[in-house]
Amino acid sequence: SGEHMPDKARYVQEMVRVLKPGGTLVIATWCQRDDRAAPFSDTEKVNLDYLYKEWAHPYFISIDAYAELVDGTGKMQGIGTDDWTTQTIASWRASVWAGVWDPLPVFSKPKVWYKTVRDIVCLERMHRA
Repeated sequence: SGEHMPDKARYVQEMVRVLKPGGTLVIATWCQRDDRAAPFSDTEKVNLDYLYKEWAHPYFISIDAYAELVDGTGKMQGIGTDDWTTQTIASWRASVWAGVWDPLPVFSKPKVWYKTVRDIVCLERMHRA
């Protein structure tokens, strides 16, 4: 749930603080690409801003930035990262179709259907990102 945390450093520090000595910390969260070498284009900034506003996320950081935050605590050893985009990307479209396929909200709860349509747009934008 790191994407929901407004202070990523504090979030990581607290997880490390409560972790059992010698324990393993696994963070699975939405990330952005590392923009230090190649800054985001104006279009990418617009897309990120859309996702932040639509789903009330303060901001994303890169996988490398998370690793640096964990390393910065000075309490973890053997820090490794992995990008699971390839393994999870197919589930994005499945999530979209799960929301579209069930017509019940159209007739029983129009507000829910409207939110579902908005979520579909967000999921598709996230998929393309």
